[in-house]
Amino acid sequence: MTGWRKYWDEKIETMPGAELEKLESARLRKQLSYVYAKSPFYKKKFDEAGIDVVRIASVRDLPRLPFTTKDDLRQTQAEFGGLGGHQCAPMRDIIRIQGTSGTTGKPLFIGLTRNDAHLWQELFARHGWTGGLRPDDVMINPADFGLFIGGLSESVGAEYLGVTVIPLPLVSAGMQKLLDIMVEFKPTVLFSTPSATMFLEKIVRDMLGKQPIEMGFKKGFMAGETLTEGDRRHIESTWGIKARNFYGMADVAADIAAECDEAAGMHYCAQGAVIAELLDPVSLEPIEMADGVEGEIVFTTIDREATPVIRYRIRDVVRVHTGDCACGRTSFRFRVIGRTDDMLKVKGVNVFPAAVKNVIASFSPRTTGEMRIVLRKPGPAVGENLRIKVEHGSGLSPAELEDLKESLTRAIREKLVFKPVIELVPPDTFPKSEYKIEYFEKLF
Repeated sequence: MTGWRKYWDEKIETMPGAELEKLESARLRKQLSYVYAKSPFYKKKFDEAGIDVVRIASVRDLPRLPFTTKDDLRQTQAEFGGLGGHQCAPMRDIIRIQGTSGTTGKPLFIGLTRNDAHLWQELFARHGWTGGLRPDDVMINPADFGLFIGGLSESVGAEYLGVTVIPLPLVSAGMQKLLDIMVEFKPTVLFSTPSATMFLEKIVRDMLGKQPIEMGFKKGFMAGETLTEGDRRHIESTWGIKARNFYGMADVAADIAAECDEAAGMHYCAQGAVIAELLDPVSLEPIEMADGVEGEIVFTTIDREATPVIRYRIRDVVRVHTGDCACGRTSFRFRVIGRTDDMLKVKGVNVFPAAVKNVIASFSPRTTGEMRIVLRKPGPAVGENLRIKVEHGSGLSPAELEDLKESLTRAIREKLVFKPVIELVPPDTFPKSEYKIEYFEKLF
């Protein structure tokens, strides 16, 4: 990275907290006035809550506003059709319509005006630069180029940063074509979910007769799911890259956060465009952004024309880091530790599947990192010890397997405060995902 500037936008990325609050408060006031005037959905929501948006003067007043949920948006889109009642810009000003992945229900449609699309390009460049992408990089984008933002939006954003992008949707091009292009152009950036890299490494070995490290990748653009430390170590050693986690979503902003070279949590990179709050996931009361605090992260767009969202709950639970970072960026950092949708209660203890996977992956190479939580009935309450199937590594003796089982049980009990029932299964028992992690084996 020698010779490149340190930041994409130094002013906003290193802005002091008080100055940022002033900037975001001004944009929040403007956004709320716009939303109230243009959106029948938000006008009704604010009126029913007795909210006079003129009295919302700063980011500190946000807790006075009602939440928005995915179900709210699905309902308004069903009622109004198209983009729903939170559409604020006329269709003549909207240049693109995309949608969510639909992994947690019916997909949501989102619109982008020309200004919205440009803002998304800026946010991609800001978070991509934070994560180490540079204009001399080459990246194959294997994502679906339909409504999914991982395809078109990420490619356009990467082009804006200066990356050479090869759009090659796996769903239409096929695996052989993807491998051919990898060999031909030797891309430097492996753009993938962490889960899909596990799938791809097997393909490279089986179809090319090569080890993944021979493919010449330098950087890992890991998005779509949490990159556990166990998976990071495996991916980096297998592919010979620096793997960095990136974060975003269609309904708020395609690109919101990224790890810098310190890899000590993802820097929040959407300052001035999206306000982040932290809540207690049970009481929904605000929590101060303090070092080590955990809570549900909630977003409010403050520079969005087509489909703004106010206090939008995406159900991600995060752990926040607010200490100084050696990179000089002043934003808070965070790690996603789970989703309230996935959370289980095991004899009164809150359990996030991502946290379970992180512990299991830390035992690599004695485990492959793959696991499934066996559910006999719908959660969240589980009135029995949680049964977890874990893929063990290759070449372990019976005695080593027994020791692994005991070690996993002990580690999960110590770190996650519940005692599991571990069932070891052979490597490659579970199908490798081409997209996101599957945590559960449901027997109901």
